[in-house]
Order: sequence, then C-alpha cells, then structure tokens
Amino acid sequence: MHDNLKSEASTEESRKDTGAWDWSSWLPVVLCSVIIFATIPVARSFQKLVYTTIGREFFTYFVVATVISGSAVLLYFLIFRLKVTRTSQYIWILICTGLYLYSTLQLDKHPEEAVHFLQYGILSYFIFRALGRKIRDTTVYISALFFVSFIGTMDEFIQWMIPQRVWAFSDIGLNVFAGGVLMLGIWKGISPDTINKPVSKFSVRMLAGVMSANLLFIGLCLSNTPDIVKRYTAVADSLSWLRDEESMTEFGFMHTDKEIGILYSRFMIEELKDADINKGRYYGETLKSDIERGMDHD
Repeated sequence: MHDNLKSEASTEESRKDTGAWDWSSWLPVVLCSVIIFATIPVARSFQKLVYTTIGREFFTYFVVATVISGSAVLLYFLIFRLKVTRTSQYIWILICTGLYLYSTLQLDKHPEEAVHFLQYGILSYFIFRALGRKIRDTTVYISALFFVSFIGTMDEFIQWMIPQRVWAFSDIGLNVFAGGVLMLGIWKGISPDTINKPVSKFSVRMLAGVMSANLLFIGLCLSNTPDIVKRYTAVADSLSWLRDEESMTEFGFMHTDKEIGILYSRFMIEELKDADINKGRYYGETLKSDIERGMDHD
C-alpha cells in the first residue's frame, strides 16, 4: 500500500515537472481575466453612480478594508495554522500590506483606480498558482508578473477601443504594481515550500516566452500612433470608427518656453506659432462678425 502511494506520488511529481500542464488550474485565471474585461464597458457608469450616491471615498474605504481583512486572514493562518516562527515572513507581509494601503491613499484624486490593486492582486495569485504546478523555482514569480503585465496591457487595449474609455500607461503600471506586491508577499512572506528547485530549462523558456510576448505587445501599442491608425483603417474600413478614439500613442517634440515652461507637441515650434496665428485670426474674425451682427440687430 505504502509502495503504491509512493509510486503514485512520484509519478505525479514527474508529470508536474516534465509532463503536460494541469489545464484546470488555469480556469480561475481565465475567469478572472474575463470578469476584468467584462467590467470595462460599465465601469465608468458604475463609478458615476457611486460618486453621486455613496461618495467617491467609497472606493478608498472598500480597498483599504479589503486589504486589511485579507492580510489579517493571512496572518491568522500563518500564526495559528501553519505555525510559522520566522519573524522576517511577518515583516514582509506587513510591508506588502503597507505598500497597498499607502498606494491606495495616494490615489485620492481618482480613488476608483485603487480597484486595480484588488483585481490584479487576485489575478496574480491565480496565475502564480497555475504556474506553480509546473515551475518549482523562483522564476515563477517573474513569469507570473509578466503574465499580469500582458493581461493588464490587454485590459487597456480593450479600453482604448471602447467609447468613453481611454488608454493609459499609468494604469498598466498600477496593474503590474499590484501583481508585483503580491508576488513579493508570496515569495518573502508566505515562502511556499514547493518553490525549492534549481532553475530549469523549461522555466527559462517560459520566462523568455512571456517576456517576449510582453515586449512585442507593448511595442505594437507604442507604434499605434494616429497616423498608423489612419493607415490601417483606410485598408480595413470596418475599423474606421477607431479614428475617433483618443490616440493611444503620440510622439512629438519637447519645447521650452520662458513663460509657460516645458510643453510637448507632435508639431514643431514654427508649426505651433503658425497654428496659433491662424486660430487667432479665425476667432478674431468670428468675434468681429458677431459684434457687427449684434449692432445691426440693435
């Protein structure tokens, strides 16, 4: 009986290290990603509803309460269930909790953005759990973070395509930050015993693959300037509506002005001056015409 159990355990361990993925472990990742994407069209309406009924502070209070509650539950399990005695692990848990709380409070102008910490913190946990079934070395934390980055970029890309929503590199940063803090908490705070093997070739290939996918995706987004949008929508007329969306990426020039300081524009300084003169003439003529019509009316 004992030999059979030992044989089964050995077979399972071998399968996890060299065999196929346990694809069922990826189901929570897929579901969590779908839920995040599904909330994009209704997020702004929900935000406005909360602002007008409960108040904008609701988002801050909700995220803070959730983070503190989650940390308290985790500390309970570490202390009373797992009997962890290493002080450093508790310190790291408190550090990660503090990072979440501090960052949440810093978003007082746009408190709804703090929801990213919950969404991508949960997502990063599911990704780590799925990857950890096969990757048993410390590269699992980095690979998980790149997966979070890829999904977070996809989130912003979908937002760019939806009216009233915009692309923001800062939101991708929030998503990656949320995943990074949770990975730090798992690595240093929980320190799972299963992540204890030397770096394998498979781990390196996985890390290289997900890193390359991120660089390619971000590169495509950086290349998606208004001019490029016009070019491919001219070929695919069914995508013409994308021309009306706010630009995803816009490169330009940095100008220094003694009166207003530094400004960025896709136009050169001479072009800006010409545009300013032409607009001034246009508005001047419009104002003069309105005044003349008003005098004629009197």
